[in-house]
Amino acid sequence: MAISNFLLIIFACVSSFSRGIISVIDRYQMGYRKQSSINVNFLNNLCSTALVTALLIGMLNRFSAPALTGEYLWHIGIYGLLAQLVAYGYSYVFKKVTIMQSIVLSKMTDLFIPVAIFLTMGYFSQSAYLISIISTIIVVCYIIFKQRHSELSVKTLLTTFMVIGPLLIIQAALSPLLTIGVVKPIDLIYFTIATIYIRCIITIITFGVKNHGLKFKPGKLTKQVFWIYAARAILTLLAQVTYTLATSSPNSGIAWVFLNMTNLYSVIFGSFALKEKIHVADVLLIICIFGLALLSR
Repeated sequence: MAISNFLLIIFACVSSFSRGIISVIDRYQMGYRKQSSINVNFLNNLCSTALVTALLIGMLNRFSAPALTGEYLWHIGIYGLLAQLVAYGYSYVFKKVTIMQSIVLSKMTDLFIPVAIFLTMGYFSQSAYLISIISTIIVVCYIIFKQRHSELSVKTLLTTFMVIGPLLIIQAALSPLLTIGVVKPIDLIYFTIATIYIRCIITIITFGVKNHGLKFKPGKLTKQVFWIYAARAILTLLAQVTYTLATSSPNSGIAWVFLNMTNLYSVIFGSFALKEKIHVADVLLIICIFGLALLSR
């Protein structure tokens, strides 16, 4: 039985909120503390893996692990690879455009994701697609109006979209296909744990290639830095579980309306944690999109 639109919205919101806070943490680590993005991803994924390993040990004592068939392993591998590629894609995006401009890039994919899901799963909701179109128009017009006095290079936006756009669309189209059969909550948790392991392996390889080995100098590990990494590990697990729930259903198109608002959520959270300027209109925009999405019920 497909998950209701209301639950998809809830899962997507929890995932987006979690990833929004993660974005603020990453901005603090890489922007304020001037750490390498490769090194930060490496440490963050190690912490997340340590957390899920403890969870995995506890689960294996109480629940049976799913059968590790070849098909299951391939699905997890592709799912984890896509998730990490999107993360790297956003790292590229933030080097080329502002955070507010990146929101436009994410929202533009809402026009293509429902069609992509239809091609892979055969499911299409006219009401959900209408919400995607309306929310995209509202967000794009709002950001363009807000950026009207800045140098908004259409060429740069299009070039950057060609990087992150296909990744998001492919991820959205394949996610429900790759999670077919993962229905029970316990199976979902196992799937999520395996995904985090895959992402960790990818970041270890990337770190090793960039630094010509796995030698790492973490620097001064204060109590504050320790808790930052610990909090991010917990948020990563929460974001990954709810993301899988939100995208595993054939009618996940409506979930992407919120999943692609993560950067706007990070702007709001950044205003509290990093004292970055925020406008009331940013908050009203999110409320407006949330209200529109509820109409799809």
